[in-house]
Amino acid sequence: MKKILSKRMKAVKSEKGFTLVELLATIVILGIIAAIAVPSIGGLMEKTKTNAHTANEESVEEAARLYIVAEEYESGTLTDTQLVPDYLEEIPEDPQTGSAYTTLSVAVADGKVTGVTLSSGTSSP
Repeated sequence: MKKILSKRMKAVKSEKGFTLVELLATIVILGIIAAIAVPSIGGLMEKTKTNAHTANEESVEEAARLYIVAEEYESGTLTDTQLVPDYLEEIPEDPQTGSAYTTLSVAVADGKVTGVTLSSGTSSP
């Protein structure tokens, strides 16, 4: 029995694990990778929200153009009640808040779109 126990003890002593230096090196490398990746991902997400807002403006502008042609609209301000549901399926969502825009208006002069305003009551890009 003593032989078996001493044999197992030698086997346990010969097993190797990670040293403290190896673990610290791994943690430092992961920290460097995180320091590089986190800011670039944050910038990418902000750029995506800005692009989504621009795409929403373009779709509202296109719906307004359809309304202008179909209704022979010359000048004034179009609102969501005039565009939804016939020319715009639904009011798009604000990428910042995730809820529908509270203000949607399109300025029209001489039968052409001159400006699109989309806002949700909070600051948007």
